[in-house]
Amino acid sequence: GAVSKRQSTPALDEMVNVAKEMERQGVTIPLLIGGATTSKAHTAVKIEQNYSGPTVYVQNASRTVGVVAALLSDTQRDDFVARTRKEYETVRIQHARKKPRTPPVTLEAARDNDLAFDWERYTPPVAHRLGVQEVEASIETLRNYIDWTPFFMTWSLAGKYPRILEDEVVGVEAQRLFKDANDMLDKLSAEKLLNPRGVVGLFPANRVGDDIEIYRDETRTHVLTVSHHLRQQTEKVGFANYCLADFVAPKLSGKADYIGAFAVTGGLEDDALAEAYEAHHEGFNWIRVQA
Repeated sequence: GAVSKRQSTPALDEMVNVAKEMERQGVTIPLLIGGATTSKAHTAVKIEQNYSGPTVYVQNASRTVGVVAALLSDTQRDDFVARTRKEYETVRIQHARKKPRTPPVTLEAARDNDLAFDWERYTPPVAHRLGVQEVEASIETLRNYIDWTPFFMTWSLAGKYPRILEDEVVGVEAQRLFKDANDMLDKLSAEKLLNPRGVVGLFPANRVGDDIEIYRDETRTHVLTVSHHLRQQTEKVGFANYCLADFVAPKLSGKADYIGAFAVTGGLEDDALAEAYEAHHEGFNWIRVQA
């Protein structure tokens, strides 16, 4: 299959061009659409109608496994493609019935209607542990917090955990997948094949307009970086035109505020693990790890 993944709005038009070119070339392989700016509506309205092969919007990477499995299955493919096309036809009909969007207000008007908050009467709590801190967690700890329902969805098994394990239709398959997944978690944990970790940071910060200045230390004299934010520009009646920066104390208020950020990974060893499974012709094991 072909995968088209784009992160910017102009690139959405290029997806349409790719679909048209695949059609012109007589290609019939499945076309999977994904990326931050994509959507089911855009796929149904703009892309699918330009390509006669199967076109499927994949919301996130975890769903790819289930979609590809369905498309490769001799018993599931035709029904999956038919259901997807029917669903996208419904999406197109709903899209055509939508009312026209309300014209946006000017940026100046939106800024005049920002969040009204009395910063003189509020003092943000002081962050005592500034800077970047590394954190680690074992698979044994994290597995207690796994939401198993999305896991089953990636394999196209509908139902909520734990009820899905007793489902009359998919219960047996769900139990098999559940056992395989837990066996894999046992292996990853015992052999330390993946080591979840992350970083979390707290930094002095203040708002300047729609931006947030992030400082090196409490002297607030050295700006590490400026975080730029967009403000809502749809017409609001009785509500503010919000911007994320509204929730940080303005620099002119004289109040010290802070901002936090974090990044986590299931394990930096994933590339090496993928290569090891591939070398031993155990690609399915890597698919299970990803799911």
